[in-house]
Amino acid sequence: MDKKTAEVRDTVRMREGVQRASSSLLDMTGVKNGKITKPGPLPLDCDGYEPEGQVIHLRHSWSIYDLPFEELEKAYAALRRALPEKGWKIVSDGPDTSRAKTPTIVADSPDGDFSADLRLMDNRDDKDPTSVLSITVVSRCFQES
Repeated sequence: MDKKTAEVRDTVRMREGVQRASSSLLDMTGVKNGKITKPGPLPLDCDGYEPEGQVIHLRHSWSIYDLPFEELEKAYAALRRALPEKGWKIVSDGPDTSRAKTPTIVADSPDGDFSADLRLMDNRDDKDPTSVLSITVVSRCFQES
């Protein structure tokens, strides 16, 4: 099987790009209250690329929580409206394949460097009723410079 190659990119700039994309998505939600998880982008290996072990992508997973579910629904709807207005291309929009059929939007950034996975997790009937709007921004694979 042929191995793919990835563009050489500055890791610091890619990390900043992931953070900007995440910040932009947060702005699109219109959320002013609630809480936001704080982890930053993490590097992960990309399989199937040459040189092996030197090609990565960045993944930034975070969530908005501690809001009534109805507020999270409004934030999710605001994202659905704002993404195309900001140049993002929605590539899928609908329930995921889990038993919960979690509403999920996947969108690509205007420059194609990043993708976002947005999930509205309704946990009102669970033992821990904390519902969340889960957002993951992933960069495309690149070779570190």
